[in-house]
Amino acid sequence: MKNPIAIFLIVVGLAMLLAVFYAGYKSFQTFTVEINAQGDVVQALAENSGILIELLVKVAFLAVALAAGSVVLGRGVDLLKGCPQG
Repeated sequence: MKNPIAIFLIVVGLAMLLAVFYAGYKSFQTFTVEINAQGDVVQALAENSGILIELLVKVAFLAVALAAGSVVLGRGVDLLKGCPQG
């Protein structure tokens, strides 16, 4: 019989990866930007820094969630194959 912990980790890892994909795709579909680009580059960046910070936080969260899902999935596959962990 297959290791039930390995199957559980694989299912959880896949669910995490699918959730990250769904969140990223949903954000991509609904994302709109209205940038006020009057003046020079420094002034435009200063006025729109809130949008940039929000985007940075979203991308960082998705990257961390993607990494966590990949690790969980990898550990499940390693357990299923019977590879030693180390």
